[in-house]
Amino acid sequence: MKREIETDYLVVGAGAMGVAFADEIIHGSKHARVVLVDRRAKPGGHWNDAYPFVTLHQPALFYGVNSLKLGSGGKDLVSRSQILGYYERVLKKLAATGRFTFLPLCHYEGDRETGRARIVSTIAPDLEYDVTVRKKTADATYMDVRVPANTKPKYEVSEDVRVVPINALADVDRPYARYVVIGAGKTGIDAALYLLERDVDPDRITWIMPNDSWFLNRENIQPREVARDFPAQLRAITESDSLSAVYERLEAEGRLLRLDPDVWPAKYRCATVTLDELEELRRIRDVVRQGRVLRVDESGIELTQGARTFSRESEAGAAERFEILYIDCTADGLATRPARPIYAREKITLQSIMMCQQVMSAAVIAAIELRFDDDEKKNEVCQPVPHPEFVTDYPYSLYVSFNNLEKLGTILTRWMLGKRLSLGSHMGFIEKFRFGVAVKRWMLRDPERLERLIEAG
Repeated sequence: MKREIETDYLVVGAGAMGVAFADEIIHGSKHARVVLVDRRAKPGGHWNDAYPFVTLHQPALFYGVNSLKLGSGGKDLVSRSQILGYYERVLKKLAATGRFTFLPLCHYEGDRETGRARIVSTIAPDLEYDVTVRKKTADATYMDVRVPANTKPKYEVSEDVRVVPINALADVDRPYARYVVIGAGKTGIDAALYLLERDVDPDRITWIMPNDSWFLNRENIQPREVARDFPAQLRAITESDSLSAVYERLEAEGRLLRLDPDVWPAKYRCATVTLDELEELRRIRDVVRQGRVLRVDESGIELTQGARTFSRESEAGAAERFEILYIDCTADGLATRPARPIYAREKITLQSIMMCQQVMSAAVIAAIELRFDDDEKKNEVCQPVPHPEFVTDYPYSLYVSFNNLEKLGTILTRWMLGKRLSLGSHMGFIEKFRFGVAVKRWMLRDPERLERLIEAG
């Protein structure tokens, strides 16, 4: 059975970026039609597979879509269930316009030819959609967010041990002699805090940390604080003579944090913590820094730079079975993808154009799409900013982000000051003025200087 549909924009992927793009196309135009397709039954992308106790790591006022408020404002970090419910409300609001269609449980099979696409149902074997795309297809799957629940660990696991994704922590029905958290990103932080908040003895927790990372101080990710924080980061890069000096300065100012003051982090992944959370995490004394995990078996963990074994005698109490729960937190949710041109004739590839700000980026890409026809001009103001991973990625990501921001500020001024996903809409007049003056003063103008800064170490 074949059904024919006509649309202006076909959006592939109903995750955060796809929905933000679709929302801006619908509400930023009077007549454009959008078809949104996803292999899942509900919108929300990876949030459908995330662990039950996950929350945002940034305030909800910066997340979601422009047309609908998320959370209670301020520092509110909404939960997974709140986010999923939010996206259902967003789609109902979009459908009410009469210009939006959602095709769940469907696969995008690619273009038949220019301007036509084939979409196949995953549950109705004979159902497919022949979609005429009058303008463009937007790929919202390129960033490919992964979570432990849908990602197999890259290390070997013996049949005699229990390795579970972080999701399983919510269903633990008995105590274990030891909890081993594998992974040091946002998910690993959440797993460690979840155990500590439920009064698990920190001496029963082992944290496998292949690399230490710099953390953003979440207290600074508030409208008024950000108005000071981002210019301070630019200033640190401008006035420092080495990359290590940049990090030392930002740490001294309380803008960047690290778990162990004696260990210099190799990674920068935009993860956030509060000072209270950091103090909690520091209660875990058994932090293993011996590289990545190669194998987990009944004796312990084999790593690229050694091994961590667990003694039955030292771990088991008199009336307690010797059981270890390994918690896998290694899925790379914000993997660095090679940058591609965002606008390429009939295709748009959604990517971040602001460092670690995917949803705002998707909405901006839609707003620019509606206002200009020249792909070359659009790509000039929307340069991709791959998610940073290593400490050397951070200054380049910041450089490109603020170059994009400067250009957008001149051609999308009202949008940048009025839309809820944009930082500017949450600042008062004085904060906006000070932010603009500070950014203009400390704006990075010389990419060669960044190279010299990194070479200096």
